[in-house]
Amino acid sequence: MTVLGIDAGHRDRSALERMVLAAVPDPILLCTHPVRHPQAHHAAALELDPASAAAATDALLAHGAAVAENGQVTGPDEHVTGALQALAAHRREGRAVRFPGRHLLRGTLTLAEAVATGAVDRIEPLGGPLPPETPLTTHDFVRPVYRGGELVLEVTPSTTGAVPFELEHQHICGH
Repeated sequence: MTVLGIDAGHRDRSALERMVLAAVPDPILLCTHPVRHPQAHHAAALELDPASAAAATDALLAHGAAVAENGQVTGPDEHVTGALQALAAHRREGRAVRFPGRHLLRGTLTLAEAVATGAVDRIEPLGGPLPPETPLTTHDFVRPVYRGGELVLEVTPSTTGAVPFELEHQHICGH
């Protein structure tokens, strides 16, 4: 597999995801990462088949991104640090947008069934423990996070059991 770190200075995480997925429609793994300096924005780490790496790099560079691979960076100087940070965070931390097995986390399944798919390493209920038989209604949208090399799906209790902490169309307060 080839891993790329990508930074184009996106403050809007969704815009970053759209740009990367336009360049690489079916990545093996795509994670977003916060970059705090010099100005807060988002970068991405992308895992893809080596045969498509050159074309992906060209497409990302055409969108104004810096692309890091094996510690080497091509692209605008102002995005080099973020691209390197994203590359260094690959499979250690970050928010997974595309990941192996995500298609298995659709509809409603129990917390135990969700872990048994192998798509995530564990489920972390926010606000206290939930029994393994708790129904998880995914609404076909999950964004687990890498924490210490584990892919963790954060969930929150709901009236029907549990739902992913991050919803597809959530309202951000103050915006």
